[in-house]
Amino acid sequence: MTTEDLAYAVLTWLSDRTQRDTYESVDLTEFAENDLHVEQIEEATRLLEKRGHVSVLETLGWIGASITFEGLREADRITAERSNHGARLNHAVDQLVAQAFAAPDGAVRLQAFVATTLFLGEHLDIPVVLRAARYLRDHGLSVLTPADGQPQTLTLTSVGEDCAMSGTKVRKYVSDQNTPAAGPTFTQIVHGGTAAQGYNVTQNVGVQPDQLADLVRQLRGLAQAVPEQEREVFIEDVEVLEDTSQDPQVRSRAGQRIMAMLTAAPGVQAVVETLGQVISTLGG
Repeated sequence: MTTEDLAYAVLTWLSDRTQRDTYESVDLTEFAENDLHVEQIEEATRLLEKRGHVSVLETLGWIGASITFEGLREADRITAERSNHGARLNHAVDQLVAQAFAAPDGAVRLQAFVATTLFLGEHLDIPVVLRAARYLRDHGLSVLTPADGQPQTLTLTSVGEDCAMSGTKVRKYVSDQNTPAAGPTFTQIVHGGTAAQGYNVTQNVGVQPDQLADLVRQLRGLAQAVPEQEREVFIEDVEVLEDTSQDPQVRSRAGQRIMAMLTAAPGVQAVVETLGQVISTLGG
């Protein structure tokens, strides 16, 4: 655990431990557990002190800390960011590419990745890591071994190596690669039963942006109707479906998983029908 990651963990712990009371000082040895040493915790706390997030108190060999109002705001930001499924997925995707690229064989062992990789001081959970690994595979940036079942190893392809060497975030790299080159574009505009063809014209078929936004809002409202063990995956799939920068096939697969999870939910026929239109438009 880096000092930065430990600082995130100490700050959120301190916010909870003091019940957000800026006047309460807490003995830092309370945070020491497993292989963490007081020296490591003190170093992270000093970093927080420099940022104005905590006040450090020392007396007769005792060292404690209290959280500041600025620290409470930062702790709230960290907590909110940790709950952002898209942010966690992006972090996992970027870290998989970075760690695989840094390895001599261009590969990362997923079990070790889960055990050692943190997001804002908190371990990434297995479903997010597996989703990130499959995202990289679906975009041709990696191969997974074994190919069937739960993967154990992720190895970068030449495209993945290019992505790592580009110095950009993975999502931006993928988006840039999927952006059509400038030039004449054959399109088709449907007016009633008559089709007109032309160049450099926008294609107006399928679900419109406002309809997609409305669908996404409805799907988010249905999250509680999904079984708890599937809810996190459902929410992440909704975010993928909403992200128009993603590959259509990736969004289509996300939509199909959403539809499968809504099969048993009551009163969702209209939502499922609209979702089916989106999947059809995406080519699913």
